[in-house]
Amino acid sequence: MTALLELTGLRKTFGGLVAIENVSAAVEVGAIHGLIGPNGAGKTTLFSIITGFYRPDAGSVVFDGSDVTGLSTAARARRGLVRTFQSNLLFAEQTALENVVYGALVSRPRHALDWLIERQDHRAAALHDARQTLDFCRIGDKAATRAVDLSHGQQRVLGIAVALAARPRLLLLDEPFTGMTAREKDSLVAMIREIRDRGTTIILVEHDMRAVMQLCDRITVLNFGKVIAEGSPDEVRRHPEVMAAYLGAA
Repeated sequence: MTALLELTGLRKTFGGLVAIENVSAAVEVGAIHGLIGPNGAGKTTLFSIITGFYRPDAGSVVFDGSDVTGLSTAARARRGLVRTFQSNLLFAEQTALENVVYGALVSRPRHALDWLIERQDHRAAALHDARQTLDFCRIGDKAATRAVDLSHGQQRVLGIAVALAARPRLLLLDEPFTGMTAREKDSLVAMIREIRDRGTTIILVEHDMRAVMQLCDRITVLNFGKVIAEGSPDEVRRHPEVMAAYLGAA
């Protein structure tokens, strides 16, 4: 298989504290790749380096064969590298539909807002696409509801819809199952599989091991900022360092 994302020798420190050290990994095209580890393992830091929020002190990020280590978050998003967040960073007073329309602007040039405002046909097309995205995410009936008035689970799904509107080639999901009910989790598992089946490669950071084991083709495990294991769900589940560091086994 071809790697869509290649991480090589990544290192990041904050005031002398090493957040990640010599992290290397590859994410294959069309895969759901899990990234797990205990709190403080460096997962969110690694996410932020991949998407350009942080610049690594050493190492490289290669996306679709191009070194993007020095590119901004916006430039990476326009190339199709898009993330969600642990918190629901939405326009709270805007409707679900409006949030998704704004999400679509991420994948467009800087003058995209003018493009949207000036042409009625552009606005109509953007609204049509946003409604389709909400329907796909099972919250089409909430299109006219303000983000702040949605349930927690619906807000989490809306965050994914906003990211999907940017037409990602690589979607990074940061703990999407947090705070969801069992029924909402089952629905999200099915939706993530559909996203992958539609051609989007996914990196999943998640503490819900049931969801990780159900969804992921391969898993990378971090502990204290270093990779301690990588492999299939079965291989990772049986790995002694993973059991000791993350799953709580002796």
